[in-house]
Amino acid sequence: MTPLFQTSRLDFYTCSALLETPECATSIVKILTPSVVSFLPQDWQSPPQDCDAHHWLNGKLKEAEIYIAVPKSSPLNSTFHPIGLAIVHSEQYSAHLGYLVAEQDWGKGYGTELLSGVMGYLRQNTPIKTVHAGVDPNNLGSIRALEKCRFELAQTSVAGRNAFYIHRF
Repeated sequence: MTPLFQTSRLDFYTCSALLETPECATSIVKILTPSVVSFLPQDWQSPPQDCDAHHWLNGKLKEAEIYIAVPKSSPLNSTFHPIGLAIVHSEQYSAHLGYLVAEQDWGKGYGTELLSGVMGYLRQNTPIKTVHAGVDPNNLGSIRALEKCRFELAQTSVAGRNAFYIHRF
């Protein structure tokens, strides 16, 4: 299978393309550990880890496009190791972006590379002009990745639990 787009270390596929092989769903949801999904919406907090993963991911694809990042030239079999994923909810010229990196791959620059790759793809292949992203203000690695990709702080919630960033193409 040919990647949808690439960065220097990563190949990106749409989740829907990978779900043509149902066993890939199990590999995808394995990266959704409690630490990784702690800031995602509640419906992402408890993904199924068994044969229901395929059905669960297909349900998520009705709400958003999901891009899966894997190490370059990795075989896409039932034991492949996704590095991370990006969730893009788009509406005409605007999108909300969520992204995550597998816990064992934190601190290796994959968050910035994943984010940069997805932003490049969106800029070149969609009509999206504005991308919004939320982040836990204590997640300094994610904030650095957003800032490296030219996101700017738009606001912080009153409770200080969320910081909202924006990027305009």
